[in-house]
Amino acid sequence: MEGYKEVVGAEFWMPNTVGDTLKGEVIAIIDGQFGKQYDIRKEDGAKIRTPSHRVLQSKMSEAKTGDNVVIEYSGEELPKVKGNDPTKMYKIFVRE
Repeated sequence: MEGYKEVVGAEFWMPNTVGDTLKGEVIAIIDGQFGKQYDIRKEDGAKIRTPSHRVLQSKMSEAKTGDNVVIEYSGEELPKVKGNDPTKMYKIFVRE
């Protein structure tokens, strides 16, 4: 549209394969509908938003804006209660 600039939000990161990683700087922490989500700026400048999976939220709880992180998807853990969804598991690394 002439006279308007398109607003482009962060892409959404949804890992599928064990070993999928997201590396970059935490640029925002959002209180989403289902918990905290993190906007990460990758080295190429792209902005990516994390899902609000419980394990990811828990392990990222100490991360703050400006931290450089690597988030690695490590697979799913079967549910302890029949009928529940598997739990998505992650490893988190923060640059010291």
